[in-house]
Amino acid sequence: MKFRKLILEGDYKTEKNKPQFPVYTKEDYIRRKWIQNRLPLHNRSFFLCRMIEEELKGIEIDGSDQITVCAHQVRRLPGNEKYICDHTFHVSIYYLEQGEITAIDEANKDTEPMIMWEILRNALLDIAQRNQCSREVTEKIDKAFEGIVNSRFFREERIDKLTKRNKNTGLTAHVYRVLSAAEGEEWYVKIMDRKGNIHCQSTIAWGTEYLDRLVDRLGSRLYAKAEWRGDTFVILERFGKEVFSISVPT
Repeated sequence: MKFRKLILEGDYKTEKNKPQFPVYTKEDYIRRKWIQNRLPLHNRSFFLCRMIEEELKGIEIDGSDQITVCAHQVRRLPGNEKYICDHTFHVSIYYLEQGEITAIDEANKDTEPMIMWEILRNALLDIAQRNQCSREVTEKIDKAFEGIVNSRFFREERIDKLTKRNKNTGLTAHVYRVLSAAEGEEWYVKIMDRKGNIHCQSTIAWGTEYLDRLVDRLGSRLYAKAEWRGDTFVILERFGKEVFSISVPT
């Protein structure tokens, strides 16, 4: 089975009990505020995991369609296995070493994306090696991660299935998804005419709201389809309920 979903998951119990430490300098204060206010690791790494999924779409690593990389102090399953691959349910679990968990815990907002990038890269390459993957597969993994870091953790893509043209006016609503270390995930729509002139643009979903809800808007089909209703562009969820609309100003 081809690889489809990647998760970097922290220890939820540990994350709830955020450490308290004295503040002696401005840097100490900034770091304490960062630790107190930061979201769970699953949420913070969501943008990066989505980038990796897109870059490695269609690749087969170990026969699992979902790989969960766990930064757990205590492993969820008995035994000391670092890597578990369930061929029945096509899911894999890969446990990080204590040094890697500590590196994530001690990172700040600026350094964390690169630390997560390195840890996930090493994890996927190790899994590929354990499964005796071909050189072509390991090269694809290397190339994917190199592309992500070269993009400075920023990816913008047009979602073709939600991009629709109004047959009456000739206007086209282009829907974009942006993944970035700065904002997490952002969605917006840009309505343009045939000459490329922008008539209006609006944010659909912005980073903090997205991270708090942690909804895979495409995978869960929260954004299932789009259509024009007169001069109004509408996005619908899978049951046909309207989740976003924008009217073109005359």
